Amino acid sequence: MNSIIRDLKQIIAGEVTNKESELAAVSQDFGNIIQKQPQIVIRPQNSTDVAQAIKYAAQQGLTISSRAAGRSLSGQSLNQGGILLDMRNLNQIDDFRADELWFQGDPGVSWKQVIDTAIPDGVIPPVLTNNFEVTLAGTLSAAGLGLSSFRYGSQADNCLALEVVTGTGDIIWCTPEENSELFYHVLCGYGQFGIITKVKNRLRKYRPYTRSYFLCYDDLDKLLHDARGLVTEGRIDGLVSLFSPCLQGMSRKENQMKPLIQWFYRMQITVEFDDINQINDRELLGNLNFYRHIHTEDLTFAQFIQPLGQVPHPVNTANTWIDILLPAYSAQEFISIALERIPSFLDFRTLPIGSFCLNSPNHKLPMFPLPDDQLIIGLGMYPTIPKTQVEVVLEQLNLLTDLGFQMGGKRYMATWAEFDLPQWRSQFGDYWFTVNEIKRKYDPCGILNPGFFKYEHPVGAI
Repeated sequence: MNSIIRDLKQIIAGEVTNKESELAAVSQDFGNIIQKQPQIVIRPQNSTDVAQAIKYAAQQGLTISSRAAGRSLSGQSLNQGGILLDMRNLNQIDDFRADELWFQGDPGVSWKQVIDTAIPDGVIPPVLTNNFEVTLAGTLSAAGLGLSSFRYGSQADNCLALEVVTGTGDIIWCTPEENSELFYHVLCGYGQFGIITKVKNRLRKYRPYTRSYFLCYDDLDKLLHDARGLVTEGRIDGLVSLFSPCLQGMSRKENQMKPLIQWFYRMQITVEFDDINQINDRELLGNLNFYRHIHTEDLTFAQFIQPLGQVPHPVNTANTWIDILLPAYSAQEFISIALERIPSFLDFRTLPIGSFCLNSPNHKLPMFPLPDDQLIIGLGMYPTIPKTQVEVVLEQLNLLTDLGFQMGGKRYMATWAEFDLPQWRSQFGDYWFTVNEIKRKYDPCGILNPGFFKYEHPVGAI
């Protein structure tokens, strides 16, 4: 170990450490389900440091992974027994062109940095997640979904160019036209084909004001019908639905106690506008099938995009979150089954659960597979549970994952996932063979971020 540290310090300009406290600090991610500890942490100063570290890891037979905010749920930002690149020092916005609607920055730049820079100039990234502390490279490696994804795709779909260091230590600038194969697979690729060291991303102009309508439904089919119409007609700028259970009593059928639950569904739709007189409430809401209009809220755009609050993370808990992406034709049936099952293994009274919409034509990245339908309904379940319950809860969530596959669905891999080979084949379908081939091409020694994808044919150290 001393010789490895000595070697790395000679070739790395940034910090190299194997202090126990430093290793422990990067041994868990936000999911708090998986724990891995590297031998060495490197804090690179530039892309050359990343390239040198990768070349050295390949020579020594060590695995190597990258991490910034550490918001992964399935250990994607962890490393066991190898080298972990802590990218948080690479955090500068190099170029910001509001007039040309793009910016360029380091992988460890947070979206909050981008937003704080963008808002005064009247521009914004087209898609934002509900957590601004995550980083450019982190979400582009996963996809990055938000309230406006049905209009603009994922955050990764709005990437214009990347600098990437491959598993052979080559530093490559790639765009949809130049080195396009690498570009299209590093995006949503979870660090499997290369490590992002620079990002060029799209911006859009925003309108100064927003109006949000909070609409309550007691019928899932009507909710999904209205969501389809709103999304496909392009009349709104943001949409999300949250599900709330109401306990109506207990059934004692066949000597078994079972809660009787009525689910309610709150749809929030948002439009941006320049002048309040532009909005016709009756025209927008007139043909919708909600049973109660709960609230209307007018905010400035800058107020509207701010997250509602931090997600609490109590001690000795785990975040067993999953998003299942469903074709519109089977979404109602799947969601009904899921809502029926949930009370048997989760505290449904405190469970954040809801749905969102995607339009397939707005998503063009092969590493973000979608169901075969133009309209995609996402079902998100975000339980924070005691660690003692993890095994039972994950077993049930895996059963829902398999059911989703059977009904034509896919998984959003940024949330919890621990797949075997048949599940990976279900996720990627016929493209799974190509994924394996590209892994061998850009990471021939199999050293990049191992342990998440379960490849068909082991590569090197994987």
